[in-house]
Amino acid sequence: MLPAQERLAVDLESISFKNLAAPLVTNVDAASIQKGAEARAALVRQVSSPVRWLESIELLIKEGVDTFVEVGPGKVLTGLLRQISREVRGFNVEDAASLKSAAAGLGI
Repeated sequence: MLPAQERLAVDLESISFKNLAAPLVTNVDAASIQKGAEARAALVRQVSSPVRWLESIELLIKEGVDTFVEVGPGKVLTGLLRQISREVRGFNVEDAASLKSAAAGLGI
């Protein structure tokens, strides 16, 4: 994966990254970032680095996040979320019906 990472790094260097409007927890570092340069570097590193999903979720919960929405087919991450904490809510959105259900659960 290192050759792909190197090619991505070259491509991303040509793109201007602005600072983020909201904090982002990177799955490569399990850390919160807000600077555009940090986002670019994390995107590059995630190509060949392990995903630190458990640590990322634990950080989000520690920071006060209590609701998660998984977008895409399947409910794997929502199921893993339940194994980490039963005190947070998880919704899966993969089609119109699940979107409607999630929106109702979120009160929107």
